[in-house]
Amino acid sequence: MRSLVALFCALGVSHAGSVMTLLAIPWLVLQSTGSGLQTGVVTATETVGLLVSSVLSGPVIDRFGARSMSVAADFAAMFAVGAIPLAYNTVGLSLPVLAVLAGLAGLTRAPGDTAKRVLLPGAVRVARTSLERGSGIADSVIRSGRMLGAPLAGALITMIGAPGVLLLDAVTFLVAAVLVGGLVTVRMDPAPISKGYFGRLAEGFRYVRSDRLILAMISTVTVMNALDAGMSTVLQPAYAASLHSSVLLGELMGVFGLGAAAGSMIYGWCGSQWCRWYTFAVCALLAGAPRFLLMWLGPSVPVLLAGFFVCGLAAGSLNPLLLTVEFDRVPAHLRARVMGASEAGVLAMMPAGAFFAGVLLDELGLTATLVLFAAVYFLTTLCPVAFRVWRQMDQPFQAPATPAPVPVSVG
Repeated sequence: MRSLVALFCALGVSHAGSVMTLLAIPWLVLQSTGSGLQTGVVTATETVGLLVSSVLSGPVIDRFGARSMSVAADFAAMFAVGAIPLAYNTVGLSLPVLAVLAGLAGLTRAPGDTAKRVLLPGAVRVARTSLERGSGIADSVIRSGRMLGAPLAGALITMIGAPGVLLLDAVTFLVAAVLVGGLVTVRMDPAPISKGYFGRLAEGFRYVRSDRLILAMISTVTVMNALDAGMSTVLQPAYAASLHSSVLLGELMGVFGLGAAAGSMIYGWCGSQWCRWYTFAVCALLAGAPRFLLMWLGPSVPVLLAGFFVCGLAAGSLNPLLLTVEFDRVPAHLRARVMGASEAGVLAMMPAGAFFAGVLLDELGLTATLVLFAAVYFLTTLCPVAFRVWRQMDQPFQAPATPAPVPVSVG
């Protein structure tokens, strides 16, 4: 149980730190330069670093072990983030240097996050609990860390400034590294190493292509996340602005996040007794399109907030359920690569979702864009109902036998 609790704490602390970094770095650029363009450049480099490491880090995690890579990635994040306030307060911080450091911070996030998720089944096994419970609590902890990290960063920026917040962020990554390195002791199945780096990378993508359910899950969630990005970055702010209420924007995000954290916890305690396919199909339908329709209908604020909370409750079951299915179906030595491919697909489409939301908002107006996004979301979440491959969520799965490993040098 010690390993599982320590892993939960490391997940919460590291995700809170990541959110604080995402807010503090743009604020530092705006405060220093007042340039929206430079802020966009720095933010883009961090996102590119995150995307690249999501794609490329899987084989390294599988080769050297999830625990070692989690600790190494968190230490690297500590140095990358900590170097920003150090340079700012000593030699000065030029845009190219800040962009490089932000990119390095992005590069360290995906390996650390993926490695911790790969450690989860082993920690669950040691604690003698169910994958559903472990995945549900882990997702609830991650959501709670993000929810607390954002307002905490906002408050601390006014008190100690963005450089001080970044220094605190560096400490959160140190804490996560110590927790995993010192307290998480799980037995991992040995990974067969029969190919060089690019061979192992290709093997992960071949597995995704060959498993129709995993491919369907990644494709559907990628579209859902792109639509969610358009909602959170463009449509919700536009809706709140139309009502002249910045408070409402924070309330909408807050109640949805609170509902999602509660939903993840509920799934953790009860999910092992539920039909996975039915749960995912119903929760996906409730979590997505209704939010857009609620804003289109324009009910009173209490009704709107209650509706967003219910949508959040439904959304909370989705991530732990999908994670449980991945753990059941994906061979242990491929998990980091498959999870990396999934994360990369989601990250690649989120900027596209925000971009199209902005274009449609300018061309069609808020009302029409909300209806269009609701329709696309509804059609996307009908996939688990329309295609029989999704019924495999509840069917026993036996992964193909893996050939005996032949050790070779890393390519």
